[in-house]
Amino acid sequence: MEFVTLLEQIVTPKKGNKPNFDEAHVLLALEIIRKEQPIGRHLLMRKLGLSEASTRTLIKRLRELELVNIDKVAGIILSEKGKNVLKYFAEKATVLEKMELRTINWNAGCVIMRNLSHLVDKIGILQLRDLIIKSGASKTLIGTITEECNIELPPKTFEESDEVKKLKEEIKEKLKGSIQPHDLVIFFEPSSNYLAYKIILTLYYLNEKNDMPTG
Repeated sequence: MEFVTLLEQIVTPKKGNKPNFDEAHVLLALEIIRKEQPIGRHLLMRKLGLSEASTRTLIKRLRELELVNIDKVAGIILSEKGKNVLKYFAEKATVLEKMELRTINWNAGCVIMRNLSHLVDKIGILQLRDLIIKSGASKTLIGTITEECNIELPPKTFEESDEVKKLKEEIKEKLKGSIQPHDLVIFFEPSSNYLAYKIILTLYYLNEKNDMPTG
C-alpha cells in the first residue's frame, strides 16, 4: 500500500487548494515520462491534457516525493522510486491500447486486471458496469478468464447466440499471450490511457475494500 499512499499524497489539497488532477493523471504522467524521458514540461502538459499550472504543480509534487528527477537541460526523468510505482501497478494490471473488436464494431481500450475475476461474483456485473461508466467510459464490455484461459462474458447464459460465440473467439485470439486464469478483462470506449488508469484504480480500490475484514 506504500505506493497507493504516495498517489494519495500527490493529489491531497494543500493550503485549501485542490489540484486539478487525480491519481490516474499521476500514473499516466509517470508512464509518459518512462516512455519519453527526458521530457520537457510543455510536452508532458500536452500529453496529459492538463493546464500549465496543473502540470507545474504535478511535477513539483512528483519531485518532492522523489518519483522523478529534473535535469535543467534535458528535462524530467523517472527515478527508481517512480519506476517501482509503475512496476507495482503493472503487476496488478495491463493496459492494451486501441483494441479493435470487429464483431461488435468497437475501437476500444482494454484493461486486464490480474486475478480479479471474482469481483463479478462479489458485487455483480451490473454494479461493475456502473462503476466503469462512472469512471468516464461511454460503454463497456466485461469478460472473465476461466481456469482453462477461456473467455466468459457475464451474465452467462446456457444458450449463446452465434454473435456472442464469435465475439468470444475474437477476444480470445486478440488477447492470446496477455491473459491468465482468473483475470478480469475490461473493454471500454472511448479509448484513452487516462481512462484506462482511472478504471484500474477504481477496481483496485474496490477490491481492497471488498477484501477488508469485517466485524
